[in-house]
Amino acid sequence: MNLPRRKCLQLAASAALTAVTPRVLPGSLAADCNASDCGAGQAVAFRQGPYFNYALPAGWEVVEENNTTLLLRSRDGAAHISVTGLTGLKQLLTPEVFAYQRMAALGLTDVRYTGVVYIIPMADYDSAGVMDVTYTAPTGRMRGLVFSNVATGYNGQIFNRTDGVVTLVGAKEEMWDSYSDWLPEAALEAVHTGPDPFDSTPAASSPSRDVERTNEIVAAHRAWVKRTWDELVSYRANRP
Repeated sequence: MNLPRRKCLQLAASAALTAVTPRVLPGSLAADCNASDCGAGQAVAFRQGPYFNYALPAGWEVVEENNTTLLLRSRDGAAHISVTGLTGLKQLLTPEVFAYQRMAALGLTDVRYTGVVYIIPMADYDSAGVMDVTYTAPTGRMRGLVFSNVATGYNGQIFNRTDGVVTLVGAKEEMWDSYSDWLPEAALEAVHTGPDPFDSTPAASSPSRDVERTNEIVAAHRAWVKRTWDELVSYRANRP
C-alpha cells in the first residue's frame, strides 16, 4: 500500500485539565435526511455509557457498545460512527494499516484511501493519521474520514505489541458533503473510560469507574479533539 506522506500537523503537546462541562457541538436534528438538510443544526448530546463517553447526534441510535467497540448510526442508516480498538497485536502496524484491518473486521469492503495527514496522537498512543476514505458497507458506497491511533510497545529493543484505536465516520457518498463539516468532530469525542480499554477479554460485568479519573480522561480528550479538529480544518482550508 503506497500512500503519500504529508506534513504532520504540529498540535500543542499538552493541555491543562478542566472540569467536564457539556460543550455544544453542531449537529443534525434530522433522523432521516437528504443531501440538503444534514448540515449543522442544534446540539449533539454527550452520553456516558458502560465503556465510552461519546457525543450522540439527535435522532441517532447506539447499535453496539462493549469494551472494544462503539457503533452509532443515523436512523435512516445513511451515516455512521464506528470506534473500535485492539490491544496486544503481534504485528508492527502503521496507523494506515491498522485502520484498514479494523475496517475489514467490521465487514467493510473495497476500502480506498484518497489522502493521509499525520497528526499528534491522542493520549497513550505514539503515532496517528487521518485518512480520507471510501468503502462499501451493507447500505452501499460510503465516503468519510478514518482517524487511527497506534501505540508500539517494546521489550528492551525488541518489538512486543501494537495497541490501537480507530474512529471511522462515514455517510453515503452523495450525502457526505452535508456531514463532513460537523460529524467528524462529533465522532472524535468518543473516548474509552473503562479500566482496561479495548481488552478483548475483560470481566463479564460492566466496569466500575472512578468518577474523578473519568472526568480527567474526558476533559483531556475533549481538549485534544478541539485542537486536532481545528488544526485539521485549518490545514485543509489552506492546502494547495
